[in-house]
Amino acid sequence: MKVLKSLLSILFLITITGCQNVSVESPKEEPSTLEDDIYIFYTSDVHCGVDENLGFAGLKALVEDTKKEHVYVSLVDVGDYIQGGTLGSLTKGKAIIELMNAMNYDVVTIGNHEFDYGIEELSNRMHEMNCPIVASNVLYRGTKKNIFEDIPTYIMKEYGPIKVAFIGVLTPSSIITSTPKYFMEDGKIVYDFYSEEEGNALANHVQSIVDEARQNGADYVVALTHLGSTSAEEPYDSISFIHKTNGIDVVLDGHSHSVIIGDKYPNKDGEDVLLSSVGTKMQNVGELIIGKDGSLTTLLISEYNRKDEVIEKLITDKIAEQDLLLSEKVTEIPFPLVITDEENHRIVRSRETNLGDFVADAYREVMKADIGFANGGGVRASIPQGEVTLRNLLDVAPFQNTVGTCKASGQQILDALEFGCKETQGITVLDDNSVGESGAFLQVSGLKYTIDTSIPSGVVLDENNMMKEIVGERRVQDVMVLKDGEYVPLDPEETYLVAGISYILYDNGDGNTAFQDAEMVEQGAMIDVDAIRQYLEQNSGNLEQYQNPFGEGRITVK
Repeated sequence: MKVLKSLLSILFLITITGCQNVSVESPKEEPSTLEDDIYIFYTSDVHCGVDENLGFAGLKALVEDTKKEHVYVSLVDVGDYIQGGTLGSLTKGKAIIELMNAMNYDVVTIGNHEFDYGIEELSNRMHEMNCPIVASNVLYRGTKKNIFEDIPTYIMKEYGPIKVAFIGVLTPSSIITSTPKYFMEDGKIVYDFYSEEEGNALANHVQSIVDEARQNGADYVVALTHLGSTSAEEPYDSISFIHKTNGIDVVLDGHSHSVIIGDKYPNKDGEDVLLSSVGTKMQNVGELIIGKDGSLTTLLISEYNRKDEVIEKLITDKIAEQDLLLSEKVTEIPFPLVITDEENHRIVRSRETNLGDFVADAYREVMKADIGFANGGGVRASIPQGEVTLRNLLDVAPFQNTVGTCKASGQQILDALEFGCKETQGITVLDDNSVGESGAFLQVSGLKYTIDTSIPSGVVLDENNMMKEIVGERRVQDVMVLKDGEYVPLDPEETYLVAGISYILYDNGDGNTAFQDAEMVEQGAMIDVDAIRQYLEQNSGNLEQYQNPFGEGRITVK
């Protein structure tokens, strides 16, 4: 995008390079008395990608240039910023918060992955953040310290005579898409985000906050929602949320990494609400324009012709501090290990891939177990052909989970597999978006199994989206376990030694409770990335079994 000028007409908006499209609400009946339009830039699901695509330096220049020409300019974020890359994982998000402070954000909310370093670390990061954090739907039932005790449900910003309320909405699936153990005290979940089966509790509670903001004089209500907009997030998705509420003008959404320039959905009164989402890793920055005439416009910006030198140097310095460690060569590989298909659609959460096989093998072999599991949501990035560095491995496993083992029955293993494929579909891509994804999808070692997607999932969830039971016919069939070099049928009554990360085996990760009653054998043996590195170093010259990017036939989907 070239130097940003006053965006006063649709014709001019369409001509701007890097603005992929525009969505405009009809003007309100009574124009405001604003002296200038309001410009609100928004980011989401940055996932530590501060130097990727447009990047923080490009965004900072864009915001500052806009401030030179316009009176009312703000910058907000919709969650998932401190996790997802080595710059975050090696500092538990501290480096990202420091950069966000330098960016001068005006308000942010919390994504599910802000919890990934634990409640105590999140509390530290929230106290380090210079701008207000908003979170409207946190319910605490514990007896210790509620880290959200002093976090407002919304803030009101004044732009001349106009008041805009920014309300933060966290996804109720945070409990299972981060680490369930982090939300517990004495073995019981004490944090809740108004989760219930139909999504009504979330909508009704946030509605009360919206009504309060309106009563306090809000001319506009902007919801910063980390909910996601695809069917995988139902019933908590942002579209369902819009249908069940009123009084919200704009929903700026995150979580599902969707790219939505500006779609309109009716609220419960039939009035259109503008929905926008920017994708991930700074591939786009969003811009909401509240016009002097009362119109609401959203557009996405993917490039800019200038970078802020101060931010660029800060990022360079922080990356340089880690480069000596991260650039350390581990080995070389003759072909890539991937999590995507040929068109770069992420399939590791719904299909077997060679990197999924590799990581599961690493856990099984290093822990000398019968079976190895790697959840698709914990295998985060592909490894390119050629030199493999520590950075590559940390990109694959950025969460620093510990690896361990448990003794599990064949039935518990069957239950875990059934839970993992509850979202799996017969296809992996629809309208160029990945579908049927679940972070709980299990890549396996020492096992083979088939998923029949024509059978509806019988997994029943409780109010916290944890697996409660499995009813009816099962999707998982023909489960075979490797024994003495041959695959034989898995025995539901037999006990097997299972290896995997603590997230799956001990912490009910993704809501998978299959192993909660299993006998723990070795907990916290090593960090996941160390297990992956050890296995890679030991087998770097013997990787032929991983040559097929779609694996060696351990998982069949029909």
